[in-house]
Amino acid sequence: MKLQGTFSVHASRERVFSFLLNPNDLSACIDDAHTIDILDADRFRGTLRSGIGPVKGNFTWSATVAERVPGERARIKVHGSGMGSAFDIDATIELHEATGSTTAAWRADVTLSGTLASLGARLMQTTIDKKTNAFFSNVREQLERA
Repeated sequence: MKLQGTFSVHASRERVFSFLLNPNDLSACIDDAHTIDILDADRFRGTLRSGIGPVKGNFTWSATVAERVPGERARIKVHGSGMGSAFDIDATIELHEATGSTTAAWRADVTLSGTLASLGARLMQTTIDKKTNAFFSNVREQLERA
């Protein structure tokens, strides 16, 4: 499954980049119950209680920053599993600044297997859109509050 989108925020490109690559800052933007452990500057892991439609449960995940071009672009790979399912995410974000605001263009290749993969595409897309929009809304709120 391929996902993509953009969001704009009234903050400098450098501030947005720093925020998006700080696991503690990102953690504050996730609405679902979760934990996060920072292993080093490029690796972190945790747990997440989430789901799609009626299928909800606990997942463990690990993430690696696969590419980092300060102020411009980053690529993060995530692997997770739980409830008889697994997911892999390869996400890239590119930042562009213009007149006091930054636009972030993001895309993610998501691979699901197990129970989650068997859910209907319509149900899955609706839930993913809702969670993604909430996450980026929280990012914008956190960045513009400071």
